[in-house]
Amino acid sequence: MQLGRVEVIGGGPAGLFAARLIKERMPHARVRVTERSVPDDTFGFGVAFTARTLRAVADAERATFDRLIAASVPMPPQEIRIDGVSVRAKGTGGGIAIARARLLAVLLDEAVRAGVEVDLGADRNLDDVRDADLVIAADGAGSRTRAELAEHVGGRVVPGRGVFMWLGCRTRLRSNLFVPVRTEHGLFTIHGYPYAEDRSTLGVEADIETWRRAGMDTATDGTPLTESDAFSIDYLQQAFTDALSGAELLGNRSRWMQFRTVSLPRWHYENVVLIGDAAHTAHYSVGSGTKMALEDAIVLADSLTTAKELSLAGGLRRYEEIRRPRVEALQDAAVRSQRWWDSIGHRLDLPAPQLMLAYLSRGGVVSTSRLAHSDRDLLRAGLAAFAGVEPTDDDLADVRTWVLNRPYERAALRASHRVLDEDGQAGYREVRAEPSAVTALRAAYPDEALAAVLGTEVDDPWSPAADEVLDRCFALAEAGADGVRLQGRPGRPALLDRLALAERIRRQTRLFTVVGAPADHIEDLVDGIVAGRADLVAIAD
Repeated sequence: MQLGRVEVIGGGPAGLFAARLIKERMPHARVRVTERSVPDDTFGFGVAFTARTLRAVADAERATFDRLIAASVPMPPQEIRIDGVSVRAKGTGGGIAIARARLLAVLLDEAVRAGVEVDLGADRNLDDVRDADLVIAADGAGSRTRAELAEHVGGRVVPGRGVFMWLGCRTRLRSNLFVPVRTEHGLFTIHGYPYAEDRSTLGVEADIETWRRAGMDTATDGTPLTESDAFSIDYLQQAFTDALSGAELLGNRSRWMQFRTVSLPRWHYENVVLIGDAAHTAHYSVGSGTKMALEDAIVLADSLTTAKELSLAGGLRRYEEIRRPRVEALQDAAVRSQRWWDSIGHRLDLPAPQLMLAYLSRGGVVSTSRLAHSDRDLLRAGLAAFAGVEPTDDDLADVRTWVLNRPYERAALRASHRVLDEDGQAGYREVRAEPSAVTALRAAYPDEALAAVLGTEVDDPWSPAADEVLDRCFALAEAGADGVRLQGRPGRPALLDRLALAERIRRQTRLFTVVGAPADHIEDLVDGIVAGRADLVAIAD
C-alpha cells in the first residue's frame, strides 16, 4: 500500500506516535499532525505504562522506547491503606510512569526527526483535510471528528456517576497508592503513583452527594476553565494531610469532571480512522488511556504497512479486527473497576488484606489461583482475613478447594462448605421469589433457612433496574427469606454481573447470596466468595 498524504488531527500520544511510525515505514508519504494547543498548554501530570505496552513500543520503534525509559520512573507495587493499616501487592512489575509533558515532548521530537510535519497552534477540522489519502482522527475523548461522523460510526458516550479530579503532589510516593479518606462531608478516594523523582500523580474521586456537601459543586462558578479549582485543592490539602504526610498538592487546570466512557461499533469510515480516546476510553482506575493510544498507533501502522491487504479499506478493517477484541476486553474490565470504586464506601468494613484481594479481582482479571503463584504472602493474609484461619502451603497449592470447603453460617443456615450439594441444596430450602410463597414456606418450616430463586438480567449493580431487584429482596426478607439464589443469562460477563449484584444484595439486605456457573468459571466463583460478593455457589457440569 502506498499513501501519498496522511493527515493526523490531534497531537496527543496516539496521533504523534502513529504519524512517526507511518512516516518511517512510508518515507515518501507526506505526514502532517495538526494540534490546536502548543506545548506550554499541556495539562495533566503523569501517565503510566504496563510492561506489555512497553514491549510493544520497543518492538515498533526502539529509539522512542529508549527515551521513554530514560525519562521515566519504575512503577512501584500497589498499596491499599485503610485506617492506618497498609497492604501491598507485588504486581507483575516492569511498568513505568512518566510526566505527560515529557512523554509528549519525546513523541513530538521523534515524529519531527522522522520527517513528520507538525503544525502546533493550528485548528483544522475534517473538511479541511478530507482530501488526503488517509485521515487519522486522534482528537481525544471529546473528538469533533467523531461527532461529524456520528451517523457513520455510531457509538455512545456514558458519563460516570461520581466525579474525579487530577492533581499533582510534591513528593515521590513509594507505592501505587489507594487510600479512602473519610471527611465530615463524605468519602474521597486517592489513586496515586510517582512519575518523577519529586512528583506524583493523584486521581481523586468522590460521589456526587459528598462533592455537593463539601461545597465543591459551585466552587468554580464564574472562573475561567484554564484555572484550577483552588477551593477544592485547599480542602483536599487539609483532608489528605495524614494520607500524604503533608505533601503539597499541585493543580494544573485541575477541576472536577465526570469520566466519560466512549464506545463505537465502528472506528473508520471511508478514508477516516479514529484512534485513541477518539475511538474508545477506559476508566483510569485500570490505567489504560495512554497505553491504549500507543497500542492503537502500533497496530494501525502495522495494518497499513505490513499486511498483505493492499487497499486502504482492507488495512483499516485489519486494524479493527486486531484491536477491537483487546480494547473491548479492557473496556469491560474498566467498567467493572469503575463501578467497584464508585461503591468503595460499601465495603470498607473488610479487613485491608481481604479488600486488596477484592480490588485485584474486581474486573475479572486477577484471580485467587493466579495469586497463589505470584503473591503468596498477600493471598495468605487475605484468605486468613476472609476465613478467620490461615491457610497452609498445602492449602494454597489447591486454593480453590480450600476456599470452597470453608464453612458458612448466617441466620438459620449452617453450611459445612460453600458449594451446593448434588441435589441443589446446602442446608436451606428454595422457594419462588414471591413474598406470598416465602411466607407460606416459612410457616411450614419455621426453623429452616429459606432462599428465594430470583432471575435477573441486570448488568449494572447500581442501576435503577438493580434498585428494583433490591426492593424485591427487601420484600422477600420481610416475608421470611434468609437468602436469594441468583439466576440469569449464560456466559462469563453475565456471571460477573450477577456476582456484583449479589454483593450489593448481601450487603444492603443481609440476605445470604448464592450464585451459580459452569465448572469452567469456577475461578470467578471462588474470587466472588473471597471478595464477599457471594456466600455460596452452585457449580454446574
